[in-house]
Amino acid sequence: MSNIWKGIRPLSILALALAITFAMACTKEVEVEVIKEVPVEVVKEVQVEKVVTKEVPVEVIKEKIVTKEVIVEVEVAAEAVAKAEASEAKPIEQPQSANPSGHIVIAVTDVPPGVGLGSAQLDDGFHYWGVGEATFQSIEGDTAAPMLATGYTLESDLSGGTMSIRDDVIFHHGWGPMTAADVAYTINDGNGAVNPRSIHWQAGDFAAMFGKNELTVIDDTTVGFTFNKLADGSAAFDPRWNANLLNDAGQAFSVQSTKVRDDNGEDWMRDNPVIATGPFQVTEWKQDDVGIIEAVPYDHWLVNPEISTFTFREVAEEATKAALMETGEVDAALINLRALPSFVKGGFGTGTTGLGYIDSIVFSGNLWETHHVINGEPLDTAAVYMRDVQWVGNPIDDKDMEEAWNVRNGLARAIDRDLVNDAILGGLGSPAHINVFCNCAPEWQSKWEFPYDPAAAEAYLDASGNTKNSNGVRFEMPLFANADHNGIRREVADAISGMWREVGVDAVVQKFNYSVYRPTIVARATTLPWITSGDDGKTTWPWDWPKGQDHTSLTRGGYGIGVELPFMATTWLEVAGEPDKAKRIELNNALADHLFDEAIDFGVVNVPSFVTYNKNSIASWDMDPSLFASWGQPEHIKLK
Repeated sequence: MSNIWKGIRPLSILALALAITFAMACTKEVEVEVIKEVPVEVVKEVQVEKVVTKEVPVEVIKEKIVTKEVIVEVEVAAEAVAKAEASEAKPIEQPQSANPSGHIVIAVTDVPPGVGLGSAQLDDGFHYWGVGEATFQSIEGDTAAPMLATGYTLESDLSGGTMSIRDDVIFHHGWGPMTAADVAYTINDGNGAVNPRSIHWQAGDFAAMFGKNELTVIDDTTVGFTFNKLADGSAAFDPRWNANLLNDAGQAFSVQSTKVRDDNGEDWMRDNPVIATGPFQVTEWKQDDVGIIEAVPYDHWLVNPEISTFTFREVAEEATKAALMETGEVDAALINLRALPSFVKGGFGTGTTGLGYIDSIVFSGNLWETHHVINGEPLDTAAVYMRDVQWVGNPIDDKDMEEAWNVRNGLARAIDRDLVNDAILGGLGSPAHINVFCNCAPEWQSKWEFPYDPAAAEAYLDASGNTKNSNGVRFEMPLFANADHNGIRREVADAISGMWREVGVDAVVQKFNYSVYRPTIVARATTLPWITSGDDGKTTWPWDWPKGQDHTSLTRGGYGIGVELPFMATTWLEVAGEPDKAKRIELNNALADHLFDEAIDFGVVNVPSFVTYNKNSIASWDMDPSLFASWGQPEHIKLK
């Protein structure tokens, strides 16, 4: 087994300052030669002065780099569609829409909460769906293009900076203009280190980025921010800051109104639909039933949608979704991948952000960090070690660690990934092996692939000391699966449980809502394995970005994937502070070695994601490339 206690390499201010070239490009390919193309005098200027984005000619660099990556994403999506077209599925002909022109209805598996307060777990989807907006966006080859923010500065030591905020944005339903105070309030409200009551989807991520430092209002159009600090006092700089957590294409947030808070109170915000700034406003929202958004009745600062209304209709059953598409009662749907070929062959359109999910098995409870990687404070991990669990290793007990290592490695080799892809995804996905690294990336190496080898799996499980009883069972193990990917994730879990039973592990799939499971991983109190892609298990994420923040103590106070790994935490910080792409790749290659060896979050399948739509009502639906959303931008819909 690899050494999980690798120490952190000190991060120099010089390395972090040089990393700004990476941060400004903030994209999927930051070539060494691209950095060389930046004039030397500008690089020097970056290190001694506040960095103003317009002073550095990064736009051309961004366009060159991102275009290359978007092409890759489009090719991956096109390949899946081509497979669907070439299949022997029987075509489903497109009907005439039953809905008035301009009134689009989409069938979704789940209509999520529409609460108006981020810290009360306003759903991430609202800023993908054109209701909310974030400070930056990813468009036209720029992964940190202005959105609600018009620009930014960073201090030369990367300790913090400022954002300039637009002065022509208004809140829905007559709630007045947006100011810098609204942006600061939104992030502070969501930050779990600032607001301990927050259950914002990014509560832990904001805590890792900003720590207890609240965003400040400098004036109506300027927000100040200070990044979290390492134990040595240097900045815990995240080069993805404006390409992910503050970006509409990333995890992000929907800016909420301080006037709504001051006039009505946060309790009212929790009980009423979100009021935000996007081109659509909510007119009706009933969780687990229906949601209706309409184009705002004024000239929106960014885009005026061609459609009038967009209705979310919850349809849990896949057969019902397909039937509604066939009859024209809905115009679009998130269709199960197995059904996709029939719709594609019948002429239906498909839309995608290019994102695929690296669905993986995560063995929750392996909390190996003993002290917080940023502040050095002791971590409470007692809850997961109160009883002996075969797949969880207690780091103070070598024998226990060895047993769990053998169990996980055995289970990783007992899965026929090709069969899962063919039988459940209709061959439209691909096998996966490590949660935070996609085998579709050019940096991938075959040494990180788990073979399907039941004999080897049995040998590992035998070595763990868990022998079979008279019924051929070694031990029982639960496996949690939510309803993501239109039910496919649960089908994948069922297939895996059957394969594991073949090697003596009686796996029982537990199917319930993620909202029930989430508090246990936020609290770092569960040993229940689950199938998930996590935050970073996305096929579009660049290889040389910091990986697996949610696998570490960095996100304490908010969401974590269920494990905390010292090697991953220190590697994350090293990669974040490393300006040289080749060295970032080298560091992440070592992380891939470690994750393959530990088999603690091994991949199963890469799952592509599409929206299928009726071309008799929707002429086209272009979606922006995304790091996190599988679909979005109904404001881009062009009507037939």
